[in-house]
Amino acid sequence: MNRKFIYGQCIDPVSQLRYGRSREPVSKVGCGIVAVYNALVFKGIDAHFPDVLSEMEKLGMPWLSGRFGTTPFSLKRYFRENNIPFSNYISLKKFRQALDDGKIGIVCAWNKGFKGLHFYCVYSDNGAYRSMNFISSDKALDFDFSELTALRFVTGYIL
Repeated sequence: MNRKFIYGQCIDPVSQLRYGRSREPVSKVGCGIVAVYNALVFKGIDAHFPDVLSEMEKLGMPWLSGRFGTTPFSLKRYFRENNIPFSNYISLKKFRQALDDGKIGIVCAWNKGFKGLHFYCVYSDNGAYRSMNFISSDKALDFDFSELTALRFVTGYIL
């Protein structure tokens, strides 16, 4: 299958799907699901977005029934359950050093002003960094690590 990236969680057809027992829409709380899905597609793993969402729910990954999206450190549960090799980082410096060409990273960081958390994918493309779902868009965007401080960084995963 040739799956496509989801560059913004507010884009149909995924934006109106519901997550967790709170039944909040993906457009509001689905950044973690979108990040996992995009990382799988990047790695060439055949993923179907509704299946990823459903499995994350079954694995108990929604935070407070999904009102706050996905619990930051729960992604390892999904990767272990699906035998997907990963490394988890709590140091922004070490995460960035590990993000070599050919690897995809999932970042969980506080939004500016510490108003909620957001997950997004970052990858290195010949030394330049690109992001998916950092800012809802219809394509991957340039990413500047200087916008992400160690204080805002919560955790990161490298696949």
